[in-house]
Amino acid sequence: MRLAGILACICLVASGCKAKGDADAAPDPAAIKAQQDLVAKRDAMLKARQELEKKADQLDQQISEAKAAGSDTADLEKQKDAIQKQIETQQNDYSEINTKLDQIKVSGDKAAQIASREAEIGSRERIIAEREAQVAAREKALAQREVDMAQRWKDSCSIAAPAAPVVITKPDGKYTKKDVSELVARARAAMNKKGLLASDLGSNSNLESEASKALNENDVTTAYFAASHLLQAVDAITINRAFIQAKYNRLSAQVKSSKVDDGTNKQLADILGDVMQKYNDGNFGAANSRLNQLAGMLK
Repeated sequence: MRLAGILACICLVASGCKAKGDADAAPDPAAIKAQQDLVAKRDAMLKARQELEKKADQLDQQISEAKAAGSDTADLEKQKDAIQKQIETQQNDYSEINTKLDQIKVSGDKAAQIASREAEIGSRERIIAEREAQVAAREKALAQREVDMAQRWKDSCSIAAPAAPVVITKPDGKYTKKDVSELVARARAAMNKKGLLASDLGSNSNLESEASKALNENDVTTAYFAASHLLQAVDAITINRAFIQAKYNRLSAQVKSSKVDDGTNKQLADILGDVMQKYNDGNFGAANSRLNQLAGMLK
């Protein structure tokens, strides 16, 4: 009887310990619910922040365009400041939520921590998917804008073949290094005045180097003729629809083949859009200046 009593006590103690262990391992529904609510709130804040950042980017572009046009940007900058303050406020709230989640992770049971990790993974996957969709939409819009612009150019103008250069000659047929230097200086001054790059000269872009090479070899006649062709090529260029069209197509192809980060790619796309606007307005000089800026970024 004494042995039976001892065995009964052992069974009761073991049963009690097991019940306690099960209770400790059981998930806390309140902790899980609190974590899920915080994660959902954080997801909503992230989505709202993305919308605010998108609006801020749009305002930045509007401000740049307004400044380029000489318009007042005070109202736009005020809107940008207000959005920036909202973003900063949300960042503080976001940090508080992360702190609360960390506290729950430390004090909560294993089941709650697993639920939190799963919720975080789901949240990250949704954010990545949204970003990929935004990038795809931006690339699609840029491609369509280029197609529309190319079609408008095709409908509005065509590029005429360049006229053959007229060589500047001296009556006595005697040329000096000074004559060559003066022609090259005149060509450079004309290029600066028109806002031309060496690449804008096409097949004539190497004429200056040919003139310099000939001078180094004391072949003044060849140097003179190369410098004369260079000046004639520069004088023959007019900054018009055909010129902007050809230059845009050339640089646009370089943009597509370039490997740059997202921020730089957005800047390049914005410049191309600005060029299209100035082109449609007939402001070819300003369009050429923006294309020169883009060419500088691609170096």
